[in-house]
Amino acid sequence: MSSLFRTDLKLLVLIGILIFSSSSFASDVAIKGYLVDVACSARRARKPEPPTVHSRLCMQMPSCNDSGYGILTQEKQFIKFDDDGNQKARKLLAETNQANDFKITVLGSMDGDKMKVSKIELQ
Repeated sequence: MSSLFRTDLKLLVLIGILIFSSSSFASDVAIKGYLVDVACSARRARKPEPPTVHSRLCMQMPSCNDSGYGILTQEKQFIKFDDDGNQKARKLLAETNQANDFKITVLGSMDGDKMKVSKIELQ
């Protein structure tokens, strides 16, 4: 089985779990990964290493900030946040002195192709 096929299969299973969890039980799920802005997400997902050097200053630049935020999972899946999640991410970035390596846990449920965020925690 090819590596690409296994990655695609993992992604489909994760999406299925998220959809099933949010629609069947209407409860939050916890997802671990890295906080990344939408503008940088595709480039960060293509890199083999985790985005530990993606900086707070980059994510707070107007073009990155305005694009919104999401979580990049270990499986290199990027899940966008809803508007409330974007505000929570902006608040987290504004209130921390941490320069980079934004490993997070997000609690929330899927709403279409976005995550309805109830909580973001730094790891």
